[in-house]
Amino acid sequence: MQVLWNLRRELRCAKVTQSTTDTMAIATQVVDLFNVGGPQNQNTVLLLLDNKETREFRKEIEDNIIKMMSHTVTATIPVVIILNCLHQINLPEREALILHRSLSEEEKTRFQEKHIEVTERHRDRHSQFHAYNIMKNNFCSSVVSSICEMIKPTKKKRSPHEDQLLAILALVNSYVPGSYLTHDFCQRFVEKRNRLEADDTFSLVEKRHPFNDILVIFQTQEGETHVRMAHPMIADKCLQLLTLEGVTRSNTTKNLLAELSHPVTRYLMKTFKEILTKRQMGQKGQKKFSNLIEDISKEEGKKMCVSVLEQASDIFGTDPFLPQVLARFYYIEKSYFESAEYWAEVAINREKSNSFIRDTLGQVYKNKLKKEAPQSASEILHIGKLATKAFEDEANVAENENGPEMPSNYFNNRGLFGYIQVANIIFIQITKLDMRWSEVLTKESPQILSSLINESRYEEYKSLLTSLRDEVENKFKFFEWYLTYSKPSIYKDDPEYIWQDCNDCYSNYVIQKQQEKTVLQMLKESKVSTFAGLYQTCQHTSGDFNLTTEQWREMHSHSPNDADVVQNYILANIILSQKDPTSAVLRPLGELQSLLKGLWEEQKEKRSPEFYLLVLLLFWPDGRKPEDNLIDISECLTYMHNAFENTYKNYLHSRYLVPLFLLKEGEGLQRFIHTLQLDRTMIDHLTKGDDGHEIKDLLRVEGEVRNYNVFVLRGQKRIRISSNHPARVCGNGPVSFYLGFSIKGPVAYNIRMKTACTNE
Repeated sequence: MQVLWNLRRELRCAKVTQSTTDTMAIATQVVDLFNVGGPQNQNTVLLLLDNKETREFRKEIEDNIIKMMSHTVTATIPVVIILNCLHQINLPEREALILHRSLSEEEKTRFQEKHIEVTERHRDRHSQFHAYNIMKNNFCSSVVSSICEMIKPTKKKRSPHEDQLLAILALVNSYVPGSYLTHDFCQRFVEKRNRLEADDTFSLVEKRHPFNDILVIFQTQEGETHVRMAHPMIADKCLQLLTLEGVTRSNTTKNLLAELSHPVTRYLMKTFKEILTKRQMGQKGQKKFSNLIEDISKEEGKKMCVSVLEQASDIFGTDPFLPQVLARFYYIEKSYFESAEYWAEVAINREKSNSFIRDTLGQVYKNKLKKEAPQSASEILHIGKLATKAFEDEANVAENENGPEMPSNYFNNRGLFGYIQVANIIFIQITKLDMRWSEVLTKESPQILSSLINESRYEEYKSLLTSLRDEVENKFKFFEWYLTYSKPSIYKDDPEYIWQDCNDCYSNYVIQKQQEKTVLQMLKESKVSTFAGLYQTCQHTSGDFNLTTEQWREMHSHSPNDADVVQNYILANIILSQKDPTSAVLRPLGELQSLLKGLWEEQKEKRSPEFYLLVLLLFWPDGRKPEDNLIDISECLTYMHNAFENTYKNYLHSRYLVPLFLLKEGEGLQRFIHTLQLDRTMIDHLTKGDDGHEIKDLLRVEGEVRNYNVFVLRGQKRIRISSNHPARVCGNGPVSFYLGFSIKGPVAYNIRMKTACTNE
């Protein structure tokens, strides 16, 4: 379903429902959908067969669609793509699936059997089936070398243009496998002619090239002729051989760049920019630069990389990504920060509304501050001011650009994180010069801060010096809930360094040396001054949480109507009940319920997601007690959804919301378990595993599925909730599942059908 959603604007997406068995009716609807809008508006249908397990059913659909097409369709594009999706119950337990470029023993045997048929049917041509032969020989490099023998120098010298064109084809196909050049482009490159004669369509390969054997020429449905190499491994080998002859990657890149100054297809422009800018994943994460730039740097030196990127930035005069790459290369590989700053600003001026482009300028200043190690406080503050300003600008743009219309649908938090990193570097470097600066930056000594600001040499940094601590606190709070409530995906965690850097910076700016501290300051220093901070304490067993709970009781006694204080006081009691259920400090459930009930009655529709989460935990019905009717849970879920949309959706909409609490056997505050108290294996079984695993201590609850919606049944109550795996919710009928609570609301995990799915 996610694939269909992603492709909904490019294809006409549809799904065969569970109740549909009439394959002719399906075929008719597919063809009708393809033809919507008339012959000029035809578009391919992407058809999902969800859990249709019999091959006969799929084959019958295919046969009927073909039958319908033969009578009613005249098309130049595919009519239908069938995506056949099966639900597998017993999934193999693997950390990752690694695809290798090698054949299994079974595949080798099948290739040998096929080879007999191929040689008989194509006696004169089978040796030219290069892609097939490379695969048949298990991608053997010696086979590729023999195919590319014609590239080596011969008695009859080829023209420079032919070698250059071959190098361009090899470059494009090596770094973007499957890409192509148009025949017109190739012909113009060799003969410097703008047009081809009608009867000369294949002259480029048939008459002029000694290496036509390794090229593939094909025509599109629109009648365009394209040229590419027969296989990416052949393209790789050609590049190596031509390099030995002096046709370097940088020269080839520059030759192609020169041609791009003339009108060319958008496809070629896009392909070439991808070659220069797209960073692939390596063994240690994403590479710093594109494969081509890294190869040129390794084989020809950094100077040639700069030359290529400068030429590309000039030719693509409006593109922001090429000067961005150049700026990154200058500061990462050469530590030329002035040049990096110049090109980063060029990139920003070309696309001011892109926060990811703006990030590079902040990174330039951050790395300059870190690597050059300024020797005076004024220098540190000067560079720090530039860096924090750049990251603040980035964060502001990120706020404005975020939304469904964005291609990545992803909130860019790099500006916020970059600010924290810079603030930490400022603190470390400036306190090395004089430890008294720590009292200034933490605002522990307002007198010293005031006197410094009045000094002429520090006057221009007044705003920075007075705002650093507060900004660090605010940005730390962002990452506190951002990393607590969510992660990149169900299968991936955030890098550990994000939390570590945030934690280190916060500790530097917030922890003070003074003896007498307010309760709030003590809570801040213990990192339990926020809801998310309190939640995280369940990961740590050290320390006396009774003291933390008492501190929040004191805060509540001074501010009994402050909703945030009430929330944190209640959460502190919930966490204490998990750590020490017999503690004398722990307040009874009824008392905590009364606190929430008072806020609910005062203003139930405009509270925070955290408030509604607590309501769910303390008032979740078990279907047996009359007090279950104290608060309408369905009403609470409506308010919670709205609160999440207004508070967190813009930041978390592309991320997986983790379960914060889970329902278990017990009474009162012991009905729920803090998720961080479960080990990683149990959490994986809960969120990633199939429905066959039983998880100790968790309670499976009764529910039902209706029209792809999940409901939990509590006595006479029927409450609609979310599913951790929406794609696994099929049909209608009774189910059981584990119940968890994210910051958005209740979620069903590990759904198990109690009987076979029925369809109504």
